[in-house]
Amino acid sequence: MKQNRNLIISGIVAAALIASLGMAGCSTTAGVEATGKTSWDEQGARTLEKNVVFNSSGLKGDIQIVEVKSAMAGDIMRAQATLRSKDKDTLPFQYRFDWYDAAGLEINSGAGSWKPLILYGRETKTIQAVAPDPRAKEFKLKIREPD
Repeated sequence: MKQNRNLIISGIVAAALIASLGMAGCSTTAGVEATGKTSWDEQGARTLEKNVVFNSSGLKGDIQIVEVKSAMAGDIMRAQATLRSKDKDTLPFQYRFDWYDAAGLEINSGAGSWKPLILYGRETKTIQAVAPDPRAKEFKLKIREPD
């Protein structure tokens, strides 16, 4: 589907993503997950592998992840995602960034708090975060419906 192809930025190999659970009324489960993982090409240049998974059919129809980026600030990873409301109505939700080391182990597990965000009809916003530790080589942006 064209809509699904728009969710994954072309030219980037999709990173493997941890199997996910459905929302099923559980507000601690992310309805949308976007993953960014640092890797290096044959010339030694840093690249970011990206993948987007929808665990909630409701959020899939409401939010589009337009772009996922990362950059290094010294030895600390920064992540940024651009989100767009696909709905004409106000869309409240919560998000957080989780950070992982090169082995895929979570750094500061459970330490990140859910942050509220509102997208108004067809609005686009960019959110960002800075890794809590220089070991971070991968991040996962999680989005859920508000409590």
